[in-house]
Amino acid sequence: MTEATPKAKATKKATRKPRASKASAKTTTAKAAPKVEQKNPFETASGIIVTLTRTNFEEGVQTARAVLTSGSLKSAVELQNDYVRAALKRNIDAVRELNELTVSTVRETVAPYATKFTETFEKFRAA
Repeated sequence: MTEATPKAKATKKATRKPRASKASAKTTTAKAAPKVEQKNPFETASGIIVTLTRTNFEEGVQTARAVLTSGSLKSAVELQNDYVRAALKRNIDAVRELNELTVSTVRETVAPYATKFTETFEKFRAA
């Protein structure tokens, strides 16, 4: 019988993103949350919130690093202002998306009751 020799394990090299030594105020852009179809509204809302939180955290860390390496107070303030604007826009977009999800979910939930109510009201009115 022949024995199988164990295969050498393939090792993955960790790839690192190159860091910019100085960030400019124009490099910070708002990232849009990826749209993913979920099974139910609660999973969808949870996905929106998790993505928003993760993006805000990552952008905050990047901005903090850029502010610390900016070299001047003026550029640091510009970087922070750009971050705040981008974060505010991102948060407002997420709230708008959550609002649309909530409204559509409530309409879907109430639709059968509204139909029954309308039918019953029409019966009383005809009598």
